[in-house]
Amino acid sequence: MTALMERFRQERLSMSEEVDQLRAQTREFLSATKTDRLAQAQAQAEQLSQFHKELEETTSEFLAITAKERIAQAKAQAEQLAQFHKELEQTTSEFLAITTKERIAQAKAQQEYLRKFRQDLFVSIFGTSNS
Repeated sequence: MTALMERFRQERLSMSEEVDQLRAQTREFLSATKTDRLAQAQAQAEQLSQFHKELEETTSEFLAITAKERIAQAKAQAEQLAQFHKELEQTTSEFLAITTKERIAQAKAQQEYLRKFRQDLFVSIFGTSNS
């Protein structure tokens, strides 16, 4: 029985040593994993920081170029509108001048027609001209 007790004791010691060894291996594994994960996290953080920086630069460049293009387009459109306005004013002035001349000519013709009509009417009523 003493031999059996001794055997149990040795097995218990052996198991205890194995448990201690497994604990040590587990600590080493966790420590190595933690170190690797921290290194990965730092590398990823640096990559993300670099990406963010490049994205900001690209965005700023894009916005600057877009703003310049929009300003150039707005200036060109303003020039086109100014030219259109100038042409419209000129066309309107010409139209109004022509229309005024035509109306004056029509009014003179109508005045002459009415004068002739009145004269003819007077002659037809009274038989003599009232010029």
